[in-house]
Amino acid sequence: TQSDVNKAVVSTQSTGGEWAVDREDVEHDERLQNEIERTFGRDVRDQVVHLSTRSNDFLSKLPQKLLVKIASYLTLEDVIAMAHCSKAFRRCCLTDSLWRNIFLQHHNTITPELEQLAAEHSWRKIFFTDKLRLQMLVSRQRSQMSIKRNNENADQSHVDDAENGASNGQHAPIAIE
Repeated sequence: TQSDVNKAVVSTQSTGGEWAVDREDVEHDERLQNEIERTFGRDVRDQVVHLSTRSNDFLSKLPQKLLVKIASYLTLEDVIAMAHCSKAFRRCCLTDSLWRNIFLQHHNTITPELEQLAAEHSWRKIFFTDKLRLQMLVSRQRSQMSIKRNNENADQSHVDDAENGASNGQHAPIAIE
């Protein structure tokens, strides 16, 4: 009724934001909702109903990048707990950028080999990999990068030799298989 709406408005003004009408009353009382709409308009009614039926979860509406920044300041236990709060928080807690930040907080440096490993696996997996296994993976990564560089240098050397031989009037040897 109009008196319920007025009571809620007066109560809000006099006590600094407290409602005399419970959330459940707003959620289930269509007559009260209609009265709010008649008095304040459809947008205000929709907002009041939304606030009464849902928690005031403004954090999950923040941009992902900002949520990741906030989550970066949490403890590991809090990050894991945050992941269980909502789908939006779960997505945030599984992002590679968050786990890269967490890894950097715990290890202080990130090498190019680690960057490449993280691109292949994920920063979360890299973070939870024990140190001995991580050292083994980094060592293997370095070896593969070294072999790749040596192969590239050898290929370039063969090209250079072939070009130099042709310019001296010599022909490059032909391999017969």
